[in-house]
Amino acid sequence: MLINERPVKILIGEAKITHTQRWIAHFQNSGWTVRALSFDPIPDGIECESLGPTVLPRAIHILLSASRVRTIIESFRPDIVSALFIPDYGWLATLAGAKPLIVSAWGSDVLIAPQKSAWNRKRISKVVRNADHLIGDAEILRDGMIALGADNARISTIPLGVADDLLAIGEHRRVQSRSPITVLHTRRLEPVYRPETFLKAAALVVKSDPGRFRFIMAGDGSLRSSMQKLIESLSLTDAVEIREWMAPDELSHQLASTDIYVACPEIDATSVSLLEGMAAGCYPIVTDLPANREWIDTGSNGALFPVGDENELAQAISGAAHDPQQRETARIKNVEIIRTRALWRNNMSQVEDLIADILTRKR
Repeated sequence: MLINERPVKILIGEAKITHTQRWIAHFQNSGWTVRALSFDPIPDGIECESLGPTVLPRAIHILLSASRVRTIIESFRPDIVSALFIPDYGWLATLAGAKPLIVSAWGSDVLIAPQKSAWNRKRISKVVRNADHLIGDAEILRDGMIALGADNARISTIPLGVADDLLAIGEHRRVQSRSPITVLHTRRLEPVYRPETFLKAAALVVKSDPGRFRFIMAGDGSLRSSMQKLIESLSLTDAVEIREWMAPDELSHQLASTDIYVACPEIDATSVSLLEGMAAGCYPIVTDLPANREWIDTGSNGALFPVGDENELAQAISGAAHDPQQRETARIKNVEIIRTRALWRNNMSQVEDLIADILTRKR
């Protein structure tokens, strides 16, 4: 549905986050008029209006920014407001009186933040009760939002999805027995992602099968220094490499030469990193969480292991490395799963259709 041939919307979300950048670019490329708002820092090349730096606690800045956002909304007169991430931008849009309002949850805002304090739970609950519609990327987020007071009828489960070029890598890959086997970890180096499990499993694998594996950790976070020290203490300096964040082109190249994708989080929603690994034909080994079970069936298209269990992870890595047919079978299944359920362009079309339906009902 178009309004005057060009739908108008306002996007509120952290500009430094890749997911927000992709949303901005998608709607701009689709011909929508986008007014993006974000707290600093705003990366170069991102068209976004700054709400200023958050020197004080974020919650205070949100309270102080609500009147300004309200003024912007009154001036810009958007047909819909889309707020990305509930506790910050969803709450800001709610305080500013944005209507109609669609809010997207990406994981920790539903699975972790409400447990931190009664205040967090109260304001997140207010957002999910107030929003005209809510989007989550996993069914566990739907359950969490319902527990916070949301109406199930106003929730849609739509994963963010991956680009077609990654799927092309998986479609044309042919798994074969080779050495070294490359094992890739691309999650942030933060406690919730349990990166130490990856390194401890790597130590076990290297000890039992020296010289056969190459482990890569791509990313950054508060645990980077401690992970580097752990690599040294486990005598893994020749087998493990820590890299900075990879740009999309670099990541695509790395995934094309990766055999096994590993992620060790203790809490997660649908991980775009997991979907990227599946699309590129890597064999996925991830923690046994509800969101991961929506995508991975052990023994069929990957493997699940208990959170923090480096022994089970090591066994899964070794087993997959020595069974190229298992990895090839998983590749074929995962390519089809991504094609059917997790292509970015298809899933964002669902978001557009959802917005059009909301606007039709509101009119």
